[in-house]
Amino acid sequence: MVRFLLSALIFWPAISLAQDCASDSLRHELLQRNELDQEGRAQLMANPESKDALENVLRIDRENTAYMRSVLATCGWPKRSEVGEQAAKAAWRLTQHADMDPQYQVLASQQLKWAVLSDEASARDLAVLVDRNRRLNDQPQVYGMQFARGPGSVIRFYDIVNPGHLDARRKEIGLAPFYCWALQTSNSNGGAALEWPTGVLFSPQDCSDAP
Repeated sequence: MVRFLLSALIFWPAISLAQDCASDSLRHELLQRNELDQEGRAQLMANPESKDALENVLRIDRENTAYMRSVLATCGWPKRSEVGEQAAKAAWRLTQHADMDPQYQVLASQQLKWAVLSDEASARDLAVLVDRNRRLNDQPQVYGMQFARGPGSVIRFYDIVNPGHLDARRKEIGLAPFYCWALQTSNSNGGAALEWPTGVLFSPQDCSDAP
C-alpha cells in the first residue's frame, strides 16, 4: 500500500499539468503533442514495416488520448479564440488519432459541436471526426464526408443516415450543401466520376462561395 501511495505521489504533478486549463499552458501542450504525433507518423510512413515505429505511434496515441480526455473533462474543448487556430487544430488532430478509444471520440465530438456552433472550431473538422468515428464503427455517416474510389475510379460515398436530411444537418453546423462537397471531391480527385448517394437530394447550385 505504501509503495502504491508513493507511486501515486510521484505521478501526481504530471496529472495536474495535464489538467491545467490556462490558455498558454494548453496551447503549449497541444502544439508539443501535435509535433510528436506528426514526427511519429512521419517515421512510420518512412518505414512502414518497422514494429518499433508502429509501437511508438500507438504509444503516442494512447498518451495523447488520455491527455485529451483530461482536458475535456476539466477544461472543455479548447477554443480557438483562447488557444489559437493552430492549437485548436492540434486538439482535433489528436482526437482524430484516438481510434483506439471510440467512446472518447463521441464525447469529444459532442463538445466540439458546441464549439462549432459558437464559432470556436471548424465545422469541417467536426464533420470529419464524426463520420470517421461512425465509419470505423460500422455506422452510417452523418455529414457525408467519407468516400472511397471503386472500380473505374468512381467515387462512392459511404452510407449516410437519413440521407434526405443530409443538407439540413450540414447547414446546422455551417457546412456547404452536399452538392458542393461532392463537386469539390470530384475536382480534387482529377474530375473522377461520382456515384450519387441514394436518398440524397441532387440539387445543383453555385458553389463559388462554399467554405
